Amino acid sequence: MSGYLRLLPQKMFKLLGCFVCALTFYSSMSVAYEDTEFLSSNEHLFWHDTQDLPTIKLHFEEAEWERLLISTRDDREEVSCTFIFVKQGVEYQLDNIGIKLSGNTSFTLPETESDAFIQANYTLDFDEFVDDQTLSGISALKLKRFKDDSTFVHEPLSNQIMHNFDVWTAHSSNYVRLEIAVGQRGNNYVGIYRLNESVNRHEYIDKRFGTDNDKGYLWQGNYKNYGPALFSRINADWEGIGDFDQASFEYKGKGSEFEQGKAILVTLAENFTNLTGQAFEEYIDRHLNVPLFLKSMASEAVLGHWDGFWGNGNNYMFYIDEQQILHFIPFDTDNTLGTSLFVNDTGEQDPFAFGLPSNAPKLITKILAIKKYRIEYAGYLRQLVQDNNLLNESYALGWISDAHSLINSHLSNITGDNQIIADRPASWANQASYRLFELNTGKNWYQTRQDAVLYALTPPVADAGEDIAVEVGQTVQLNASKSSDVNGEISEFHWSNGLEGSLPTIHYDSAQTITLTLTVTDTEGNQDTDTVTITVTNPPAPPVETPTPSPEVGNSDSGGSIGVLSILLFATWLSRYITKEPI
Repeated sequence: MSGYLRLLPQKMFKLLGCFVCALTFYSSMSVAYEDTEFLSSNEHLFWHDTQDLPTIKLHFEEAEWERLLISTRDDREEVSCTFIFVKQGVEYQLDNIGIKLSGNTSFTLPETESDAFIQANYTLDFDEFVDDQTLSGISALKLKRFKDDSTFVHEPLSNQIMHNFDVWTAHSSNYVRLEIAVGQRGNNYVGIYRLNESVNRHEYIDKRFGTDNDKGYLWQGNYKNYGPALFSRINADWEGIGDFDQASFEYKGKGSEFEQGKAILVTLAENFTNLTGQAFEEYIDRHLNVPLFLKSMASEAVLGHWDGFWGNGNNYMFYIDEQQILHFIPFDTDNTLGTSLFVNDTGEQDPFAFGLPSNAPKLITKILAIKKYRIEYAGYLRQLVQDNNLLNESYALGWISDAHSLINSHLSNITGDNQIIADRPASWANQASYRLFELNTGKNWYQTRQDAVLYALTPPVADAGEDIAVEVGQTVQLNASKSSDVNGEISEFHWSNGLEGSLPTIHYDSAQTITLTLTVTDTEGNQDTDTVTITVTNPPAPPVETPTPSPEVGNSDSGGSIGVLSILLFATWLSRYITKEPI
């Protein structure tokens, strides 16, 4: 075999090398694209089991609690406490964990001079003060109150739907009871929280990307002091990129690698923004997990996540892996399912133009301008509103009923916050009528969103025109101008004989009957067909001309000819008479 290989042309070796490299490249990406086994692992379900309601107990020394209370939204103290996780009657304790307050617009202190306890958001860091301290594979968690969500389901249900849709980068979210003890005050039950998986830790990356691909760079996009987190705003000198809390693009990795991570981000963002045409398409194929991105954007649009990447340039994360492929991570999905603000009405909004036009990310606009990706995106939209375990009314009602049964008897708490389940959006939302489970009143969110999405996906109507009859050699004018699209425009007219356009012409050199099929495609990739029959006949034969008969002597019908003949005979006789020739 080796002797035979030596005979191969050098170019063949190069091609083989490229092929092997390509296989290696795509096989390395497949780990990141398909690794969802962690969702059913015992280690993961220890924390994130929607059928279970564990209890978390936090015990603070009085001095640590007082230090926590001097935190501000821009400067948050991290203090020590004891953590106890109670699951199915068994207690698991970690001492000296780090804890700090969290939240952006939802930030609040857990105690004031007038209120002994208030529901606040917390970030738990098990290994902040004790190196490598973990519990069931986790070193950090988020505790979030149900601020402005009297349904108690917006974020947990949205995350569940994204997991069902294989948006595997979405963080996990479920319910937990929270008790807080300070000094000698004893345990105080402060209510139902959602326990969210912390994204900015290695265990999150390892579970989704594998330990062989966990040396990349994790970023969070936020609309904070530097404005919206849009890739088109990035350049090497922009101060909105940083490893501090108020950055639009906040580096969530280790500080020692920030400059290297920033350089890679700047290169990716500038190419996303500046490349066009085929060069752009080839670049994102190499450096963006496009299927995951399209699924994430379809999820934002269908779930009505107006405060995410597409709607507000906010509340999303992404991981740039070791191959410099960017993987999108939907994040903080509590403003979904009918709670809308900047978008006028998330239930009625066009899913192909979900965000505000003035703030639409160029990355989305450019990707959806590519036909194959627009068609792929349209398929994801249809799947989200039609599959049984996605944004489906029956599935959602069952899920919500189970969740409410789990937490209903645990809502009463010492803070007085979030003690009643009610089916209404946040008080500040611009659409107050959407309902998620009391569907006999208000506006049905599921039906409204499905109708709007399916309307946007309504296929065009092809009209190939009336049947045509012509003769051989005549010009045939095809006419598809009466084709229509109720929700957009037709971008392609294709005839089965290879012609393109709505008014092409053609000639036929022989008699025949032809049926042509017209296929029209709209800007969303939807198609319809129609046919036209063309009958080509030979022209009629020209009339046969009757030839004029030759004149005959003695024919009474040729009097003119006889007169001439008589004159000739007389002249002959006269000539002979004069010359005395016998006649």
